[in-house]
Amino acid sequence: MGLYVDPADLANFEVGAAVEVDGRPLTVREVRRGPRGHQVAFVELPDRDSAEAIRNQEVFAKDRRRLTEGEYWLKDLIGLEVRPGGGVVIGVESGPAQDRLVIERAGAVFEVPLVVELVPRVDQEAGYVEIVEIEGLIPPSSGS
Repeated sequence: MGLYVDPADLANFEVGAAVEVDGRPLTVREVRRGPRGHQVAFVELPDRDSAEAIRNQEVFAKDRRRLTEGEYWLKDLIGLEVRPGGGVVIGVESGPAQDRLVIERAGAVFEVPLVVELVPRVDQEAGYVEIVEIEGLIPPSSGS
């Protein structure tokens, strides 16, 4: 295959879509779910060796779809404050079942599945995400 893609960016990688890597135009041949997220294969990169040539390169799409109300790009969640209990989102991990927020709180790092039952509110304008604290899943806040 070619590269792994953030699920939020999948709309830019539909079969036939044109992207650019290191100034080179590429055409999406196939998209499939892999063990670390979605994988994209390109017409111009027919084998593993040619795909390795674009490893760690930035991929540029000509147009990015408009987000609808309540949607956000996963990478834009990084840096948001975590409420209640404090902490900050330091990353987003993609998985086969759902994405997970990687949160750091008082030196502890933990993950919270990015599902509405556990992350009921994302407010980018106010700069925070709200999580449901479940004993045993999430380290206690400093106020507990």
